[in-house]
This record gives sequence, structure tokens and C-alpha cells, in this order.
Amino acid sequence: MDEVKSIKKYEKESNEYFESILKMIVYSLVGIIIFFIPININNELKTVLYHISDKIQMSYNDLLEFYIIIFISLMTLKDYKRKSINKVIIFLKFLSILILIDLFYNETYLFIKNENIILILKSIIFDLITLLPLSSIFIPFILEYGLLEIVESYFHPIMKKLFKISGKSFLNLLIFLFTDCFCGCYVANLLYNKGKLRLNELYIVIANFSIMSLPMMIYTYDELNLKRASFFIVIFITMIISNIILCRLYPLNKIKKSYAVKSEYKETIHKKDKLKKGVNKYLNNKNKKKLYINILDNLETSISISIKVISNIVIIFFLLETLLSSETVIYAFSKIFYPIINLLNLDNVYLLSESIIRMFYNNIMTIEWVTFSIDYSTRFLIGVLLALGGISLTSNIVYLISSSLKIDIKNFMLIYFERIVIILLVYSFIYYYYIGYIT
Repeated sequence: MDEVKSIKKYEKESNEYFESILKMIVYSLVGIIIFFIPININNELKTVLYHISDKIQMSYNDLLEFYIIIFISLMTLKDYKRKSINKVIIFLKFLSILILIDLFYNETYLFIKNENIILILKSIIFDLITLLPLSSIFIPFILEYGLLEIVESYFHPIMKKLFKISGKSFLNLLIFLFTDCFCGCYVANLLYNKGKLRLNELYIVIANFSIMSLPMMIYTYDELNLKRASFFIVIFITMIISNIILCRLYPLNKIKKSYAVKSEYKETIHKKDKLKKGVNKYLNNKNKKKLYINILDNLETSISISIKVISNIVIIFFLLETLLSSETVIYAFSKIFYPIINLLNLDNVYLLSESIIRMFYNNIMTIEWVTFSIDYSTRFLIGVLLALGGISLTSNIVYLISSSLKIDIKNFMLIYFERIVIILLVYSFIYYYYIGYIT
């Protein structure tokens, strides 16, 4: 009788093991295909996530506009009833609703006059309301079913040595690279809240890698008419060197190495049998929630964040138009970088300084500002700065403002300055020693 029970228990455990492995393989493949494999549809080479997002935007544009205004209105009314909310914030939220109504339903715009800014803002808004919620639906496939543990097993030693972050962060970097800043920040947020990233790792991931976007890089070299091979080589070298240095400088080297919550999930270093040990780690720590529960939890959070980001980003762009139209303001801020650029003997000091200030606001707007009358080497450096700037008021900073992450924005401002200085130093070295390969 005991032998029969033992056999049944063994069969049950074997079946559960096989089911877990099969689920890990299938779900991880689905996640990889959705997020990381570009496919050609209608002569557009994009990931499946982008194709789905584009289809939704084309088919349900009017419904999305209505949905955005209704949800922001409900959120604003809810905040209005809370006495703890600052009245200025409430006013700005009501103003964002008026600006959105103007953008969606008026032919002559009252609040934002610049057509380029309007087009960029609309593109960001519709990506936020489609791409971020869509990514949250499929994120469990890459975070909850073994892929995260396997990636950590293979990449932990090199990521820790180079960038002071765990191996699992490499998967987060791929999200930034193949989707966009908001999706990548959301994944970092999710990992931190689950106790899988330390606070210092969260800072490093968002500050150093959140602007690494392949679609944005392609758009940059295409619009600025740069040589693709040399552009990507310089970006790759500069990115590695600058991030190695940055994570060892203040303030990143002083951020607490603490978790948001205590969990049994710990960092592990696997020197051999990495695949097997990664799989075993997943099996020992796997999430017992049903897939649909994970999806619903993520979807609810991502929609809430996307609505808050849209409300805030509309106000930022509204103020942005006023600031960027003032040459006095741009000139005053750009002078911060004059001494550094002069010291490195780089050409077009004012153009470089102004582009640095403009790209802090928004990359695409900076690209629109650059003209082909600017000489190639200056355009090339501007392209490198755009690809590696790392911090933008209309991307990762607006996400931090809109989310529950308690991250010091002043630190991010300091990191931005440090990052630009390091990029200029690294680029100047590459430029003066290998100028023939760049130009």
C-alpha cells in the first residue's frame, strides 16, 4: 500500500514538474515574440507589441480620446474631494483636461500653437494609452515564468561587475531597448515593488538605461542623416564607458541598497550549469497566482499610471512651448555647458549647448530643431547625446512624478549633468583619435 502511495506521489510530482517546465517554455517564448522579435507587416518592421498598438490606435482613435478625457476627469474629481491634495495640482489637472479637449476636438488650437509639439504630444499620448497597458498584459510572460531567472543566471556576473546591478536587470534593459521608456520604467517599478530590485539598482536602471530605445536610435540616425554603422559603434562604446563611470559616482554610489519589501527572492551567482540552476530557482520561487490574475493586477496599475502620466505630460508640453519659444531662457541655461565644450575644443559651442538643454525636455523636438545646415560632426555628436542622454523631462522624470516611486528628482538632475559631461569626454576622445571612422 505504501509503495502504491509512493508511486502516485512520484507521478503527481513528475506531472507538476513537467507542467511547470512546459508552461515556462511556452509562456517565455510568447513573451520573447511579443516584446523582442521584429516582424514585417505592411512594410513596417516592428515588434508585435507595436503592431498591436498601431492597430488599436488606427481602429479606435475616437474611443481612445473619449476614454482618456473621461478617466482623467474622474481622477481629477476624486482628487478634488481629497482635502490633502494641493489646490495648484488640482487646477493643473483641470487645465490638462481643457488642453486635451482642445487637442482632440478643436481644429484651431487655443493652448498649444506649435504644430510639431502637437504632433509629438498626440503620438506620446496614444502610445501611453495603448502601448503601456498592452505591455502590462504580456509582462507576466517574461517576468513570472522563468525567463527572468534564466537571464539573471547568465548575466549576473557581468552586469554586477560593470554596472553594479543584478543580472535580471538585463531583461529590463531589453524592454527599454525594444519598446519605450515608459514600459521599461514600469517593469523596473514592478520588480522593485516585488522585492526583486534594490533601490540603488532602480535608480541606476532608470537613470542610466531608460532612454536606450532602438526605435528612437533608428529614428535619430535616419532623421539626422548619420552613418548607421559608425553611429551604433560610437553609441555602444560610449554607453558602456559612461554607465560604468556613472554608477560609481555620487549620487548613484550613495543610494541605499535596500529592498522595498522583504521576500525570499535573493540574488544568486551561478558559475556553471546556469540554465539548470536558473530553472531550479524559478521552480523554487514561482508565483502561484493564476496568469489572468497577474494580467489584471498589472493592467489596473498600468492604466492608472498611464492616465496620470498623460495628465502631467500635457501640462509639461504646454509650459514647454512657452519656454522653448524664449531664446533668452534657452541661452541662459545653455551657458552651463559652455566651459566644458570649450575645454574639449568641440565646434559649434552654442548649438551643442542648446541641443543639450532642448533634449532634456524632449528628444524628438530636438531632432526637429536640428537642420542639415549644421556640419556633420556636430549633428553626429547631437545624435549620440540624444541616444544616450538617459534622462528627459517628458519621459522618465514625468513617469517618476506620476508613479508611487519615491525617487529624488534632484538626484536625477545631477545625474543628467554628470552624464552629459562624461558623454562629451568619451566622444571627444573617440573623435580626436578615430575621426576618420566617425566622419
